Amino acid sequence: MSEPLKYKGRPVPYIAAWSGETVQQPSLIAMGEGVAYAGPTPGRSSDGVLWQLWGLKPRAGEPLWKQVHGPRQRRAMRKFLCQVCGGPADRNEQGWLWLLEDDRAEGAKWPNGHMTVHPPVCLPCAPLAARLCPHLRRRGAVPVRIGDVILDGVYGQRYYTGPPGLGMLEGEKDVFLMGNWRAKWVVGGQLAASLSKCTVLDPAEVGIETPAARAAVRR
Repeated sequence: MSEPLKYKGRPVPYIAAWSGETVQQPSLIAMGEGVAYAGPTPGRSSDGVLWQLWGLKPRAGEPLWKQVHGPRQRRAMRKFLCQVCGGPADRNEQGWLWLLEDDRAEGAKWPNGHMTVHPPVCLPCAPLAARLCPHLRRRGAVPVRIGDVILDGVYGQRYYTGPPGLGMLEGEKDVFLMGNWRAKWVVGGQLAASLSKCTVLDPAEVGIETPAARAAVRR
């Protein structure tokens, strides 16, 4: 576990954005079979995704508690870093430790086949992640060991070509599979992963004591 950054004594998740990191987003144009930034702004990354732009200035300004910093989120997903402290995520013979929103209504196979944009966690930070993440706090955090992780999706804003003079029109925000033609029309915000070989844990094993999480395991 690394030590999370703090703001006025409150821990700030590694993947949280700071107000000093926001930048003016370039204009968008249709180019070929996808959306692109106008002018000299760098284009797609090596993974073929046009990512939303961010500055790299943690501690600058105030934390934007409900906004995820795209570059740090992607780094955490690719390197299996804890979403709270930025240190190595916990791993044992069952796999990496993840906290997922309670989506058991998806069916008996959940969370196998589930896609998430939440990076993993280290064991000491698991209770803190359950409290700090608004999605986990609202819907209940279910701890899961993940044996197989495939980074194959992008969560972002899809765009469409509008009538002449109107530029690009905003569409839906969703997760799109990389390699799908729709992903070329997306400005990506977060990297998404498909999960398999999953083992659901009792929240008490990782120190989570929320009633919603305990109820999720008993179902």
